[in-house]
Amino acid sequence: MINTISLSRYASGKSKGLIKSPVSSYKPSKKEKERIEQIKKKFERSYSTMRKTYRQFNNKSVLELQDECQKLFLNYRPAKSNDPDEQWKSDAIRPIVRNRSVSIAAHMTKQVMQPNIIAQNDQQVSDTEAAIVMQNLMEYANYEADYDRGFFYAVISAIINPAVIIHTEYRKAYRTIKEIGEDGSWKKKDILDEENSGFKDMVVPVEELYISDIFQHDIQKQDCLIWRRVITYEAAMAKYGDRDNFKFVKPGVQVLFDGGTDTFYEQYDQDLVEKFVEELIYYHKAEDLQIAMVSGVLMDDPDQPNPRLDKKYPFVKSGYELIDEGRFFYYFSLVRKMKDDAEVINTLYRMLIDGTYLKVMPPQAIFGDEIINSSVIYPGQMTTFGKDSKIQPIDIGIDLNAGLGTLQKTESSLSESSNDTMQSGQGMVGSQTAFEISRLEQNAMIMLGLFGKMVAFMVRDLGELRVGDIVQHLTVGEVDEIVGDDASLKYRSFLVPGQVNQGQKVNNRIVFGEMPKAEDSKAMSERVAMMEGGAGMDQMDSISQEQKDSFLKKGIEGDTRLFIVNPELFRGLKYKVMISPEMAQPQSENFKKALALEEFDRLIQLPFIDQEAVTKDLLLGIYEATRFNVDKYIKKQEVLPAIPEGEQMGQPDGQPSVLNKLMGTGRSQDLQSKVL
Repeated sequence: MINTISLSRYASGKSKGLIKSPVSSYKPSKKEKERIEQIKKKFERSYSTMRKTYRQFNNKSVLELQDECQKLFLNYRPAKSNDPDEQWKSDAIRPIVRNRSVSIAAHMTKQVMQPNIIAQNDQQVSDTEAAIVMQNLMEYANYEADYDRGFFYAVISAIINPAVIIHTEYRKAYRTIKEIGEDGSWKKKDILDEENSGFKDMVVPVEELYISDIFQHDIQKQDCLIWRRVITYEAAMAKYGDRDNFKFVKPGVQVLFDGGTDTFYEQYDQDLVEKFVEELIYYHKAEDLQIAMVSGVLMDDPDQPNPRLDKKYPFVKSGYELIDEGRFFYYFSLVRKMKDDAEVINTLYRMLIDGTYLKVMPPQAIFGDEIINSSVIYPGQMTTFGKDSKIQPIDIGIDLNAGLGTLQKTESSLSESSNDTMQSGQGMVGSQTAFEISRLEQNAMIMLGLFGKMVAFMVRDLGELRVGDIVQHLTVGEVDEIVGDDASLKYRSFLVPGQVNQGQKVNNRIVFGEMPKAEDSKAMSERVAMMEGGAGMDQMDSISQEQKDSFLKKGIEGDTRLFIVNPELFRGLKYKVMISPEMAQPQSENFKKALALEEFDRLIQLPFIDQEAVTKDLLLGIYEATRFNVDKYIKKQEVLPAIPEGEQMGQPDGQPSVLNKLMGTGRSQDLQSKVL
């Protein structure tokens, strides 16, 4: 993190009447000066909060603890001593903290936790269907935000740092391109930058987000938040280049306000190395503010409101373990939890290495008047000594077994803080029963249960913010065409692929707008089928009959399920975001498969069970290669001739009976039992 000086100087009280720099051409209004002064005072308090020591952190500040935890995860090793008496000693560090952290992260991210949308009133059909639509839009938004990757980064951050903080937003970014004409000339054109637009999630480093109250656990109840970071001048220009005040921003230069002279000055910041600027975004819930500053220059109106309709801060946070009963803002990270044991292990590890050196090549004691240096101790070296000279090893009495025993006990203690092989749910190699798998998963659930709940709370909070963004941005129509005084609104449609409905993969297509008009129910069904085939809602009355037939055929034969949603009614409903314990630690596919196979083995032997249904559901239905086309593997049963009443079981001419024929082909276990 590059330390910048603009607000740091404010916070340290060094800006009043002390700046001897060129006067800036930035001349803010009285209202802007008042807002800058307010942000300065809020930052002073937050600045102090980040650098004050707390007993919860073992008398360290947030920034000091953050630095310590990251060094532990990175296997940080100080430079080796230049003292000749110390240089021979080992400074090796075992990557035990990093290995255990990665192991926990692997278990937590084995199955990505997703927000689950349920109806506010599940007795109302409209609410239930709206929840299904919202769930599909949630999956669409998560895919656009690269949610899987972000979930992995968030889990890693929670394990290492005093907190994991995620910023989420929906944005539209534009960039200028050069459109080449047929004659080779080009002209500039502004287009939507799809890579930087849409739903975006970002893990915010702890040292970048300044809070107002460290003893307020809920981030949404903080009085204000200040997100302060360093970005390139080009990134700032792409984001704020259209603002009037951006012309006062210079790379590597801070604009400082001197309260003593009531003047703004420019001061070079060597940490910004002439290509960076400081971006600061100020959030204040009570006054409904979200204001951006770049290198001390306001980019927004001093009364700029929070653009979110729900007026929430666009941040969620979580961590590995709570420090207290839920008052302290930050958390106890896994890396910090393992610190003390890791230090003991590394100390013993280095001592064992040093002791091995001393055992293999012990120090020598030299007796006599002759000078014998280290060059004498060399394989094949021939040296003549006097009769009174001799070299004798020094017995230093090193007990390596004692060190090894202590090392093993300390590693066992470390396992209690994280998880060892058995506690993590890893069992013996080979085939396992459903009971064995369930017990192993139960062990893993116990070890990861608390952390799983913390992650679940984070996913739920992120889902609630995502619902707000979906309602605010995806259900709003855009002006498509203006003719005279008429303007037509065009709503977006969304295709969510890969959904499973009743054992079949389907694509859900969501269209916002009014239901297409039709004369009767049959015509309505045809219109819906055409839309499922890819026709637009506004195409129904303008395409040819041949095109209608083509869309109708695609819709009937295709695998697309259509939802036509009234945007106003959809926006007016309430949605609940739930994370159940099963979602926090879901049953694995291995467990479900083993349980299904055990059930199949028992049911298939019962004569009164539908064996074809059992085979479809519990055998073919649990494997990826067969679950979506189980009928392909079921042999068609032939119609068997009826046995006339009173017919003998055998034939007089020695021909085999009907029963013997059936028994020979083995086609009907059930018929055999009935005949017998």
